[in-house]
This record gives sequence, C-alpha cells and structure tokens, in this order.
Amino acid sequence: MDTRRSFLIKGVAGCLAIMLPAGTAGCSPVKSHPGLKTRSPRRALVAWYSQTGHTRRIGKIIGSEWIRAGLSVDLTDYRDINSSDLAGYDLIALGTPVYYMDVPVNLRRWIRALPSLAGIPVAAYVTYGGHGDGQHHTACGLLEELARKGAVPGGMDTYGNMSTFAPTWSMGNEKRTLKYKDRPNEQTYARARRFAADLLEKVRAGQSHEIDREFGLDSLTRLLPQVWFTRLMIGRHYIDKDTCIECGLCRDNCPVDAIDLSEKTIDRDRCLVCLGCVNNCPAGAVRMTFMGSDVYGFQEFLKRNNITILEPQL
Repeated sequence: MDTRRSFLIKGVAGCLAIMLPAGTAGCSPVKSHPGLKTRSPRRALVAWYSQTGHTRRIGKIIGSEWIRAGLSVDLTDYRDINSSDLAGYDLIALGTPVYYMDVPVNLRRWIRALPSLAGIPVAAYVTYGGHGDGQHHTACGLLEELARKGAVPGGMDTYGNMSTFAPTWSMGNEKRTLKYKDRPNEQTYARARRFAADLLEKVRAGQSHEIDREFGLDSLTRLLPQVWFTRLMIGRHYIDKDTCIECGLCRDNCPVDAIDLSEKTIDRDRCLVCLGCVNNCPAGAVRMTFMGSDVYGFQEFLKRNNITILEPQL
C-alpha cells in the first residue's frame, strides 16, 4: 500500500540520519557567476516539463505576466526547444514537477547537454502534489543545474496541486488525493503572477538569487533509490492492443521514448516510472499493476470524481 511505501522509505531515511555525519546534509552553494547579460530583458523563454498540465499552467502564467510587462516571450515544452537558440534570450524560466523528490532524470540530462547560458538570468519553478515532499530541494537542484551552465540564478518557487501519483487512488486511498482537489486555485495562480513580477524586478535591479537548501527528512530520502522502490511494486506495465485507439498521447508524453506505438510495446528498462503514459491515456489502454492492484490514470480519476481543473485567466 502507499502507506507501506512511505513507511519503508522513511524507515531507511531514519537510519541514514543516524549514520550520516552532521555536515553531510548541507549543499555547497553555487559559485558566483558573471554579471547579468542585461538588466533590460526584451526576449524571454518560459519552458516546462509537464505530464498532466500542472507545470504548464504555471509556466503560461509566468509568460503572460512578462508579456504584459512588454517582453517578447516564447512558451514551450522543453523538448521542443532548439538549444542553439537559447543564447538569444535575456531571461529564462524552467519548470518541472517533483520526480521522486528530485529533478526528473530526463530534464537533468537535457540541461547538462545544453550550450553555455553565461550571463542569462534564470528562474526555476516546481509543482508538487498534496502536502508535498522534496519540492524545495527539487527547485534548488533545478536552479543549480542551470547555474552550472553559467546562468545567473534569479529566483525559484514551488506550487502545490492535486497529486497525480496514480497508485495512491488506485489502491483505495482516494481521500488522500481528494483532500487537495481544489488545487491549483486562484491563490496558486496569484502567487505565480507575483513570482513573475518579482523576477523581472530583480533582474532589472541587477540582483541574483542565493541557492539555499533546507535540511529535513526529504533531504535524506533524496539519497534513496525511490524509483527502484516503485519499480519493485509495479507488476504488469503494457499496452492493451484491443483497447488502444492509437492517439499517440502515451508516446508523445514519454520523456525517454520508451513506447513503440506501432508494436504496442513499452521498454521497461528505459522507463523512468513517471506514470505519464498511464495518466494521459484517454482509453485506459496503458495497463499497470501496483502491488497487485490495477492502476488507472489521472484523467480517469478526474472523471470518476467529477473534477475540473481550474484554468488560469491569462
């Protein structure tokens, strides 16, 4: 059960807390960077990795606020970016959901393959489900990755949403997810607007952001192979050929190209267990079992509970 998963992870984390020396939990701050490329940004990029729409919504709000401020803004999925064009931006915001309490592996790999971002002010924003775990560390990690490419950290923020971890409700713990069924709400979007405005103000003032990790239980659980724990609990994971309508959403949303739609197969060795294929399939053709229970996706969960996600006014 999901409770058992949490118990196992926290139990091991507790052991690590006892064994690790006091200084291990800290994070060395990113070294100082060159001055800002410009204090009068004109062209900006807002990019995201978003599987069910939460991160994309926040990104569009940030972009719309910058457009109102007079900037020319491109808004896109990170996979649609031509990395050679990045040097032409004066300001960049990149968003991601928390991936097992950390930056998604696919996004981290993409950033590390980028050309230099020297002098470009960047911001990181992170979305998380329910009460959240690891969101601050994910934001720090994302901003650190960008800073290592020479970018100047401009700021970061995190935004709570209804969880999209399908095994939770599929195993009978719907209440845990439904507790946050009003998220994102107007307060969430208002905070994103303030974040966008504050970022622009800081850049124009020539200010940068100091990355400061916090220490807590999630600091330790980031050291655990949580994807490995989840893999152990997953039984079947395949595409039902009789149910598949070949819409391509599972393939298009897979961040590591693990799905061959023509053969109706999933490469489980390549799979990152992001659950995007399960959550986005409109026909329920992507099948999975978690500790013996059949898993159904986020779109189906919304239908069963008559929930409509609040869209932001742009």
